[in-house]
Amino acid sequence: MEKEKSGFWLLNPASKSESVLLTFLFLLLPTQLGKHFWPSFSLVSGIRVDYLSPTLYVTDIVIVLLFGFALVRWIKEWRERSKIHPPAGGKNQKYFIFLICVFTFLFLIFNIVNSSRPLLSIYFSIKLFEYTFLALYLAKTFRSVIQLAFMALLFAVGTFFESFLAILQYISQGSLNGWLYFLGERSFNGSTPGIANASVDGILVLRPYGTFSHPNVLAGYLLISLFFITFFFFGKFRGVSRSLGILVLLLASIALFLTLSRVAIGLWFLATCGALLVLLSKKNLSYRKSIIFAAVVGCLISLVLLPFSQTVFTRFAQTSLLEEALSQRTGLIVSTVTMIQTHPFTGLGLGQFIPSLAPLQKPLSLGLYLQPVHNIFLLVAAETGLIGLGLFISFLFLTYRRLVLQIMKFPNQRKAYTAFGLLLSIILVLGFFDHYFLTLQQGQLLFATVLGLCWVKKMESQSS
Repeated sequence: MEKEKSGFWLLNPASKSESVLLTFLFLLLPTQLGKHFWPSFSLVSGIRVDYLSPTLYVTDIVIVLLFGFALVRWIKEWRERSKIHPPAGGKNQKYFIFLICVFTFLFLIFNIVNSSRPLLSIYFSIKLFEYTFLALYLAKTFRSVIQLAFMALLFAVGTFFESFLAILQYISQGSLNGWLYFLGERSFNGSTPGIANASVDGILVLRPYGTFSHPNVLAGYLLISLFFITFFFFGKFRGVSRSLGILVLLLASIALFLTLSRVAIGLWFLATCGALLVLLSKKNLSYRKSIIFAAVVGCLISLVLLPFSQTVFTRFAQTSLLEEALSQRTGLIVSTVTMIQTHPFTGLGLGQFIPSLAPLQKPLSLGLYLQPVHNIFLLVAAETGLIGLGLFISFLFLTYRRLVLQIMKFPNQRKAYTAFGLLLSIILVLGFFDHYFLTLQQGQLLFATVLGLCWVKKMESQSS
């Protein structure tokens, strides 16, 4: 029980250093502090494209350090286990996993060699390895609800900051500037070229960014954080901490509405209604407190969101298939289908979507349309072909299958595994309408984190 009260190393009882690094990683996840580089392969028709720029983020440095510490520890543990217990059993399964890894590695090599910009594909492959390591590390490290609760606390801190910043940006209709630039806030206002404004009753309203690169990314982070905090924060924190948690939920809900991100807001509404229905369907008396708590929080959120409901309703009501945002996305889908038809099996190569998009777009629209298709499945198909898409979908299927098996095997931890499945589903639904879970650092870290949690072997009620 001492380790439960020992601060930073709650995230990994086996290593204080790794716990500190994980703490910084989750706190810094919403930020964009990093150094961009502009080699020739990051230019398209002479235009710098952020999506193609090799960037060294602070979170990258944290993950590299985490990899170094973890590798040393794993080697020591492996040597100790080998002396006491010789490796035995599971040979067929390990052989199968080895074959899958070899096939994937060879496919990536082929993908790099056949791409039009091999150095760009190598960079994207390195990033893929980075996020794969993070997911595997979390799957191997997390074992208790205490760890999840502390992780939820870190998300609550980041969510409070981002929500408060987003609300202030909405009120001022521009960035706050100053030292926030170093955390990722860019200087902007409603008249900045390319800025995300929403037309509400003919009036342009600036959508807040927080420290993210787009309001939709901010909305995705807030939505995932909201449910992560709801599932794992309130079960372990009481008193003043619980009150602060409710405050975070209120602020995050306000900020989410202010982003005017229709898909994220729709998911928030559906998930909230679904959660309330589940609670109300429970006849067990032990759920009374949960129902009362959820009702109180729901009423508070409804009262706070009431002043913004008209703006959000108008945003949804004015949705049209003819609006510019949807027409742009439709054009990107058409171009993506053309790319897939050109390279159906192996794809264009990792990171090659935007360079291949330029010849398919009108010359005057290069600056506005040089962005990935807003669908992660189409993006995977375009860059890795039907083979890569098949691997991606198969992995997602295996992930959901594992979650179901874990729920059946450990019914006392149904809540945790159900939460992981819900978070993954939220990402996939958002990813069906946007691309940032595969193309932007913050979205990629969120995706890797949730996937890693989905593959946790066994959750204990107490830390080990």
